[in-house]
This record gives sequence, structure tokens and C-alpha cells, in this order.
Amino acid sequence: MSRGRTRRASRALLAGLLSALLMVSAACGVAPTGVIDAGPAPVISGTPTLVTIYMLRDGRLWPTRVAARSPHVNDVLYALFAASGRTPNQLSTALTGLTLAQVQLVRYAPDAGSRNDPDATLSLRVRLFVSGWKITRTAMAQITCTARLRPEIWAVEIAHATPDKNGPLKVHTCREFWDLAPKDGQLPP
Repeated sequence: MSRGRTRRASRALLAGLLSALLMVSAACGVAPTGVIDAGPAPVISGTPTLVTIYMLRDGRLWPTRVAARSPHVNDVLYALFAASGRTPNQLSTALTGLTLAQVQLVRYAPDAGSRNDPDATLSLRVRLFVSGWKITRTAMAQITCTARLRPEIWAVEIAHATPDKNGPLKVHTCREFWDLAPKDGQLPP
């Protein structure tokens, strides 16, 4: 076969393939379009869970049921801070003007010499970085006692975060706020 014939045969074959491809793409009935931005992707979210947080009534901690995304301590604490914008039934909060910047969960070791036993009951320490105005004692009580309602949380560390640095983490237990318990109620340890 001569070179000219080979080229013509190759061109005819290529033209046939291209026309077949055009017919297949046209045969599906969908005209090609560019990418259209229609907003964020859909997110599946479950039914909110009712959780207990501590609000204030007459200067004392008051257990209150609110909706949260889940009973996980992070979601409970975010619900606590979100509740500062809506305080029904003569309830108030010391968290107004404060923002929960970050929540970290770490394994709780009561002392440096304790074993890291994977078979032991899991207990956690929650670290919160809170930004905004000064964190009052009452605000710390709301945060600490709400976190301690979760049985897996054994210690609460709170730091005041500013744009340029984080303050030191200070460990709190609900016991130090027992004077803020409801008159006929009690708070977690």
C-alpha cells in the first residue's frame, strides 16, 4: 500500500470514529453545559437531641433542657453558648459576650505516674478556649458544671483566648461552684 493510500485510509477511519462519537453524544439527548454553582452541598443532619445545660436563675445554676446536635460534650457545650442568645422563663446567663473558640478532648490522667491502661474505663479532660470579655466565676460555673454532667468528663480546663495568644489553662471541677447550686438541688462533683 502506498503512503498516500495509507493516509487517506487513516483520515477516513478517523473521520468515521469522530462522527460515531458525535452521534453517540448527541443520541443521549442531553446537551452539554458548563458547571453551575448551586450553593453548598446538602448535609444530612439527624434529629436534635435534648440535653441538660446550666443556665442561671436568681444568681444560681439552674438545669435546663435544650436541643443540641448530639449528646457529645462538644455539641452540649456549643448548645450552652448558643443558649445565651435565648433565655426563656426568667433564666439568664453569664456567657453573653463570650464565644466558644475551641473544644479539645484529651485522655484524663489524674497524676503523671498513672498507667495508660486501654482496658480502663475511658475518662476524658475537656479543654475549652473561650474568647470575648472576661470570664466571670459564674460563667466558669456554667461551663464546668455543664461539661461535668457528661459521665466521661472528669476534668474541665478553661483558657481565655485572645487574637494573639491563649491564656493558661486552669483546671476546674464543679465542686468549687457548689455554693451556686439551686436551693434544693445539687451539682455534679
